[in-house]
This record gives sequence, structure tokens and C-alpha cells, in this order.
Amino acid sequence: MELDVNETKLLEKLRAANIRIPPRPQVLHDIEKMLADDNSTDRMIGQLISRDASLTAEVFKLVNSAFYRRSKKFDSLEQAVRMLGRKPMGTLARSAILRQQLSGNDPRMENFWERCVDIGTICSVLSDQLDLQRELSSEQAYLTGLFHDCGVPVLVRQVKGYGDVALEPNAVADFIAEDDDKGTSHCIAGILVAQEWQLPTVLCEAIRAHHYVIADDQPAAHAIAVLQLARHGYARMQNWGDPEWEFHATRALEVLEMSTERLEPVLDEALASFDMLH
Repeated sequence: MELDVNETKLLEKLRAANIRIPPRPQVLHDIEKMLADDNSTDRMIGQLISRDASLTAEVFKLVNSAFYRRSKKFDSLEQAVRMLGRKPMGTLARSAILRQQLSGNDPRMENFWERCVDIGTICSVLSDQLDLQRELSSEQAYLTGLFHDCGVPVLVRQVKGYGDVALEPNAVADFIAEDDDKGTSHCIAGILVAQEWQLPTVLCEAIRAHHYVIADDQPAAHAIAVLQLARHGYARMQNWGDPEWEFHATRALEVLEMSTERLEPVLDEALASFDMLH
């Protein structure tokens, strides 16, 4: 992943300020090791996760979210492992631990993550709806939406006053304005998170570039286009203005091979599907 001059300066500024990124905890290594062990059972995996009460709560939040649940509510971790499979459970456990590590004790983070989960779910719906599985699986799309703003909690905890406006109840979540006000970048902070937690390349690129018009040589073009469209749909659902979409629309629709006339029907269908899942 190549950064431009301004991004490099912001990255150096964050490192100079000793911005701390929560490290991957031992429990995640233990879970991933057990998931890779053919001799382990679904019950053993569920029991390992259940040793940490706060992690268990985070896993249940995600496993019963609209993307993972899809049918009925999961009542046990063993059932979730059995129904989802080991690879999805590994992804879910890492997602839950990352959310837990980033959030701290700030009560405002609950609404922040609810927004991210909703955007992730819309991303996954769009991936299925637009038949993008070769370019972007529904799980990749979901994670892109879930963690695209993962730099925000880092800055909220370590930059005084960051998020005081955007995280207010019923406020428009304008983190670009927060960046401008504090002279920082939630996208660059997100890159530090992605590197520390060894997140997939496609997700790293989406974290870095989702506020940019998609470049011709952008390797994660479909992930970013779906995310930009999902964010636009979420803004419409919240009755927020979305001036950023005016800059993204032409290129995002081009990447997704969509005409302007098709935009509204696609969004209507995606948001209707989201409502049914939600």
C-alpha cells in the first residue's frame, strides 16, 4: 500500500504523537490456533471464547447482527461455530476482539459501532444484489463496512476533543470535519490499526481511500465503490445530506457498472432488504 505525500506526513505526525494502537491479545492467538486444529470441537472453541465475558458479549452482538444471523437468533457459541463454520467464526472473533479493544469504556462507541454494523450489512446486501462475488464476497463487503472508520475510536481515546461533535446523539457522523478541526486523519489512524491487526489488503485499502474518488489503478476499487454506495444509502436512510457522494458518484457507478438511472432502484431494493434483515 503506497501513501501519497500528505498521507505520509499525517502518518509520521501520528507516530510522533505516540498514538497507541491496541495490540492483538493472546486470546486471539489462542482462538486462531484452536480453529486451525482439526482435533478441536465446536464445543471446545465455544468454551475458549466464553472464558472472557466481555468477548462473549461482543461475539453475540456480531453473530446476531443482520449479516451473520440471516435466519434465526444464535443462543450458544457452540451453535454459532457449527452453523457458521470455522473460518467465519475466526473472522467474527477477530472482529469482536478488535471492536472490544478499540472501544474502551466510552459509551458513545455503542452508537458508533451500530452505525458501522448497519453500513457493513448494507455493503453485504449490495455485494449480493450486484453479483460481485468474484470481486468482493459478502463477508469482505461486511468487514469493509464494519471497519472502514476503525481509526475513529483510536483518535477519540487519544486526541482531546476528537468526536465531540460527530459522536453527539443524532449528529451527522462527519469525521472528515473532525480531522480538519484536529489536524489529524481517522483514515491514517485506521491504517495503523489495519497494520497492527494484520487486516486483509482489500480492507486496508478501503480504510485508507474511502473518502477519495476511486483511482484508475486502485486495487480495491469494488470494495471502495460498494462502501461509498452503502454510506450514501445509509445517509439517505438517516435523512442526512451527503455532499461527498456528488464527488464519488460518477466513478463509483462506473466501477460497479451501473447507470445513473439504475442507482435509485438499486438503493431502494438494498435498503428494503436491510430493513427486512434488521
